[in-house]
Amino acid sequence: MRKYLLLLLTMALQPSAWAGWVFLTNNNHGANDYYFSPVENKGKLKGLRTFSQLPLDAKVPFHTPKAVVKVTLYNYTSEQSTYEINCQEQTIQLMERIFYRDMAGKVPFITHKVKDTFIQESNSEFARQFIKTPLHFDDIRHSRMYEAACQ
Repeated sequence: MRKYLLLLLTMALQPSAWAGWVFLTNNNHGANDYYFSPVENKGKLKGLRTFSQLPLDAKVPFHTPKAVVKVTLYNYTSEQSTYEINCQEQTIQLMERIFYRDMAGKVPFITHKVKDTFIQESNSEFARQFIKTPLHFDDIRHSRMYEAACQ
């Protein structure tokens, strides 16, 4: 177990593994947040990818339509999200979240996208985060995401 943790830590600290990732904030439920630079320019929209390392395992829902229990929760340790930010309208929309079992983001196991049937047909709190909303500048994370995307 000790060798595995040492290997994981070594991989996470490699400069090539983190090239392009810039510190965003640590105000997301105690997680360290990073964004990928440069930001993707999509005309009036800016594509911003963020990566969060959580201090404790969190849970992500996974939908299996044919199962008796339709939604199962799985532990994850880090996640990468892709947002579209409209700088003129000052809106943000989560487009995709990729969940990882490891802190370094090397082992993806669940991906949710805004166009997934599970997301579009659900009114759960998890699904609602994919709805386009105004930026909340009183939230430090939204403020810094806006600054990074709309400089």
